[in-house]
Amino acid sequence: MFPVDILTIFQFQIVFLLVPFHMCQSFAPRFLMVPDSVGDRVLLLNGEDGSLIDDKFIDGSGLFSTPLNAIQVENEIWVSDQVADSIFRYDLDGRFLGAIAEGLDNIRGMEYVNGVVYVTNAGGENGAPGNGKVVIKFDAEGNHLGFFEVGKAFDILFFDGELLINDTRRGDEGGENIDRYDLEGHLLGSFHESGGAGIDFPQQMARRANGNVLVAGFSDPGGIYEYDSDGNQVGLYDIAEGFAKRVRGVHELSNGNILWTGGDGIISTNPNTGESTEVYTVNTLDFRPAARYIEPLAVA
Repeated sequence: MFPVDILTIFQFQIVFLLVPFHMCQSFAPRFLMVPDSVGDRVLLLNGEDGSLIDDKFIDGSGLFSTPLNAIQVENEIWVSDQVADSIFRYDLDGRFLGAIAEGLDNIRGMEYVNGVVYVTNAGGENGAPGNGKVVIKFDAEGNHLGFFEVGKAFDILFFDGELLINDTRRGDEGGENIDRYDLEGHLLGSFHESGGAGIDFPQQMARRANGNVLVAGFSDPGGIYEYDSDGNQVGLYDIAEGFAKRVRGVHELSNGNILWTGGDGIISTNPNTGESTEVYTVNTLDFRPAARYIEPLAVA
């Protein structure tokens, strides 16, 4: 869909075939995908500086309702839609392949690890399993592999051989914590406990190059929270550093800036200086986008 050096892609694909995809996320991705749930599209961005490459890499017109997370699953792209209760599947050029439309309700973030797609599900309608607050598993062909119960999750992150799954329930119900699970879905303990004084309404989680974890805090006190590998809070980037409060998605760019999303669009911010660059926002467009989670794409 845009000019790309063929030899460069071929060399990258050789590396990609030798390394499991979830491990490729620790490398600097060449491309990033971000759904816009107002424009019913998936944007393609530059993984180095976050600049916009294609404002309609995937056109979901007529299919999407509220696309939230687009991830690469082998040679496909899967897009979770929170309101359509479906996972829409595309090839790597953005051509529609089909959908998983049964047994899902109010789905949010996804993660692909070792041949398994983990999907957060927070509703009990449309044939969703268990109590509705579950993570549902699929293989790369879209076959159902079972589920396990969690809190009211918004995202999943593969981290140090485990799954970090956040819980947006307040107070005694869940405490808006980030919990640790093994790959089979057994609860291992807490990664970070908010305790009412920390992050509120955690959304996307992402690993930094330094091994720490970034988490988008949507509700007050909003911002981007940083935790070390033991779950201790070591940083908070908020409005004082140029970050908006209603943060949904987060990703550290190859240039060291933090790319983040919210109801006004996509912004890249230097965490050291607070200097921000508007990538795709209400100020640069003729409409107000609703940018969601940010994920790497190995080839395009």
